[in-house]
This record gives sequence, structure tokens and C-alpha cells, in this order.
Amino acid sequence: MYVDDKLLICDNQEMIGSATDVYSLFALNLGTIRDIGKGEPAYLVINISEAYETTTTTGRVVFALVDEEDETLAGTSVVIVQTAAILATELTAGRIIVIPIPAGLITQQYLGVKVTLSVEEVTAGRINAFIAQDVQTN
Repeated sequence: MYVDDKLLICDNQEMIGSATDVYSLFALNLGTIRDIGKGEPAYLVINISEAYETTTTTGRVVFALVDEEDETLAGTSVVIVQTAAILATELTAGRIIVIPIPAGLITQQYLGVKVTLSVEEVTAGRINAFIAQDVQTN
């Protein structure tokens, strides 16, 4: 799978905490507000680069693609698409999560990733995340 460095959102970024939202350090600047989901399909690809660990076995993680009017990526970001809650114990190193980006939902200039952590403490976990047109999951 080809990864364009201009479409990289998280580069081995640590996403840990307790009962919180963690945002990507990078935001993709689309230049102008445009819908990248039109035409050929696009995907948010998340690769777990370091296994997630929690203080309990019931800790859950939700990954989301968000858009924002500026590159702050904060509580005002709008969720475009997200995963269901995934048990942190299932997020082992090397796992790849692919989320199709639906057309017509991106309405702001900047894109980023939001990771929602459940009540339990998440003590380890790193991801790579990027936008791709072709997806390879093996």
C-alpha cells in the first residue's frame, strides 16, 4: 500500500489517557473546503504500531476521522466517521483498521484523527494513521 507523506495524520503517535479524547498532532490541510470522498473511494487507515494496554480487560477505544475549521482539532471538531468501540486488548501491534470515508460529509478545511478512550486507564498504545485510495490489509 502506498502512503503519501502529505496524507499522513499520525506518525507513531502515542494515544493514551483515561476517559478522554486524544487528537492527532497533525491536521491535513485540504487547502480549500472540498469533499475528498467524491469520485474514487478514500479510506482512513489506522495501523497499530504499539499494542494498546489498559488497567482492566474491559477498556475500549474508538477511532474517528474529524474535520475542523482550523488545525487545533479540539472539542469543536465534527466526527465524519468512526469505528465501533474496540476492546483495547484486541488492538495488537500490526493490526490495521480501515474506515471508508463517505462522500458528502467533509465540510471544513482540516482533517484529523480523534481517539476516544473509555473510563479505564489506557497506559500504552501508538498508531500510524493516513488517508489512502488503495487499501492493503495483509
